[in-house]
Amino acid sequence: MDAVLLALAAAASAGGLWWFQSRPRLRLGAATAWDEDAEIVLHVAQHEARTRAQALSSIHILYGLVQDHMIVEVLRDAGGDPDGFENHILDALAKQTPTSAGITERAQYMFAYALHTARSAGRKASCLDLWAYLKDSNADELFATAGVSHVDVLFRLAHGSAPPALDAIAPSVHIVLRNDDYTTREFVCELLTGSFGYTADSAEVRMMEVHTTGRGVLQRLTAEAARPAIKAARELARSRGYPLWIGTEPT
Repeated sequence: MDAVLLALAAAASAGGLWWFQSRPRLRLGAATAWDEDAEIVLHVAQHEARTRAQALSSIHILYGLVQDHMIVEVLRDAGGDPDGFENHILDALAKQTPTSAGITERAQYMFAYALHTARSAGRKASCLDLWAYLKDSNADELFATAGVSHVDVLFRLAHGSAPPALDAIAPSVHIVLRNDDYTTREFVCELLTGSFGYTADSAEVRMMEVHTTGRGVLQRLTAEAARPAIKAARELARSRGYPLWIGTEPT
């Protein structure tokens, strides 16, 4: 395992979110905290950075991600053009000034958050974790330029499909929320209190139910009332970059 991947693996055991500040000394042979696909993406990204004599950045990571077959298929499913997107990424890399080797601070944040999220979920970090934390990075600017929606791809990666349709639901339904590793607890509580009439305490209880069991019923409504409520919740989550799954189940 090369030095950068050793550093990324060390992030998980060194405290994740503050690893990049302390940067402990690394031991050869440290176990990786990344799954196989994410390791390949990171190797591709590092090779691209090294070839260009650039510090490893979020844009190199994005380049590595669009070489992954799963990411490519989901990009297509979300209406994107993977080949065109890759060309935008390569153009952005060509404009970067060669620097000394290393990792940019924003990329370090990405790695730390990805590792922290995976460790909290009791698993290895994945391509999905890397994609999730591209948000608000230099790579984020490329999405609008290339006509790719970061959050639409993230939703499909996190939930395995597009948001469920609302045009053919039963006359009376339960509004249901499903858990994911990237929508914050604070946002869910904000949504429950602001859009569904929960008190702060009851919102905390329901949020934890969703977090611990994977799903939770929010309300029972008619189809006519459920559709606009769900659409508004989806739009709010999407505007914040969260892959929130909210839909219906028959009562």
